Amino acid sequence: MDWKTHIKMLIEAGATPAQIADRIGVTANAIREIIAGRTKAPRADAAFRLANLTAADFAPVEAEQQTPEAEAAA
Repeated sequence: MDWKTHIKMLIEAGATPAQIADRIGVTANAIREIIAGRTKAPRADAAFRLANLTAADFAPVEAEQQTPEAEAAA
């Protein structure tokens, strides 16, 4: 897997390096090092968690829409 490309895809989906780092158990600096190309890959356990992250994990949550009945009761 191309870790740099995968991380950039997550960032484009709205994640920050700190959020990605928190999800996989590394520091934000470790994520920035991969993006910069100074580190090729995270350690094995973090790599498995990173591989399982998708853009959907960082997609903004849409506000719940109220039903007409709920609006009438308000």
